[in-house]
Amino acid sequence: MRKILPILAAGLLLLSGCGEGGEVPQLEAAGEPSAGVSEGLTMELEHPVYDPSLTSYTYFIENNTEQSVDFGEAYTLQRQTDGGWEDLTLREDAGWNAVGYTLEPGSTKALTCGFSLFEEAPEAGEYRLVKEVGGTTLYAKFSLGESRYTAETPYGYAPLEELPEEYGIPDIDSDTSQEGGDTGVLFTSGATLGEDLIPAFLEKVSLDVPCQLRTVQAYGESRPMVIDVIYENGAFLWKMRDAGEITQRRFSYIVTDGTDLYLSNGADWDAGEQYGDKRVFLVPPMAGEKWVSDVEAMTTDRLAGNTARYSLWSDDGVWNVCLTEEPTAFSVSRQKAGEGSWGKRFDLQDWDGIETSITGIRWQADGVLLLTCETVDGGASSLLFDVETAELQTLSSGTPRQETQLEKTAEDTAPPFF
Repeated sequence: MRKILPILAAGLLLLSGCGEGGEVPQLEAAGEPSAGVSEGLTMELEHPVYDPSLTSYTYFIENNTEQSVDFGEAYTLQRQTDGGWEDLTLREDAGWNAVGYTLEPGSTKALTCGFSLFEEAPEAGEYRLVKEVGGTTLYAKFSLGESRYTAETPYGYAPLEELPEEYGIPDIDSDTSQEGGDTGVLFTSGATLGEDLIPAFLEKVSLDVPCQLRTVQAYGESRPMVIDVIYENGAFLWKMRDAGEITQRRFSYIVTDGTDLYLSNGADWDAGEQYGDKRVFLVPPMAGEKWVSDVEAMTTDRLAGNTARYSLWSDDGVWNVCLTEEPTAFSVSRQKAGEGSWGKRFDLQDWDGIETSITGIRWQADGVLLLTCETVDGGASSLLFDVETAELQTLSSGTPRQETQLEKTAEDTAPPFF
């Protein structure tokens, strides 16, 4: 598994060419690869071919040199013509976030590129990404043409709802690799096909790359069970089709008990146990032992980087509530495409001091949050928290005990997506 990149942010200033401010930095026309630290420094796109309907792509920079390298977000795209490689035209209002990255030896950084910053529309042809990294100009070729990676199927898999009933019935001659077919990982009574997709999925998650893992369990007793796990915006959407019925749940983490791999809302196994987590298997029981060490490494990195212990998403994926090691505190965040995101931290000690710790959280069908707590007298309480209004009330009476609204304990913060 690639080593996650330690990031050094140089700033968050957005440079734009809207008639005011400084000029947008331009890359020089690319020629041949530069000398310097290019030996061991590579750049590649996630897939070699994309459908023209898909306009944004993930790419990876890998540093296998013995020194760190610095770079920013700027890049250019070129299209191959009869005369060679021709730069696409940067839009006048386009700009780059003024953020700097330091890539340590043995590490990988995932970024995105695409056509949104350029005047030309995506069309079939040969292209390459050009980027300066550590004083070296790197190149990565890709094509636009016939591909399973489209705007509607960005991860190469048709939706569960559109799959035929016979989908996943074993065919040993079929290609189940990520670049071949869309079957995913196929588990049968006699063999497992396409299992290389599992470590590839874990690696992308560790790099915070949106991705999907599809597993099919076809043991011959009934119609195959198909499970999709889609990782986006720091969370997992789990969808299962079994006997024609589709169910779904959302999770925050991948964890392990030392034998199997699970989707969980606990930041580690113990946290899930503490809050009564209802986990699901990422892959069938006893099928994930090869990658236990990878998940353990992901967990170690996660715990070192944040204080979240338990993180629960609403059914629609818009709201998230997070518990930390502070026993009476919780954070609520909201994110929705096109509407931005925000987060707030609350503490029950700022209410009336009766609750001493939060022992459980659960989203109600109406979108209200249910908190179960221990109290100062050794008893328990159940509270309802409206995330829209920040109103807190006891479940038994249905009316506020002292205050109609729980005040946030800190300024609005970025949402705690872990």
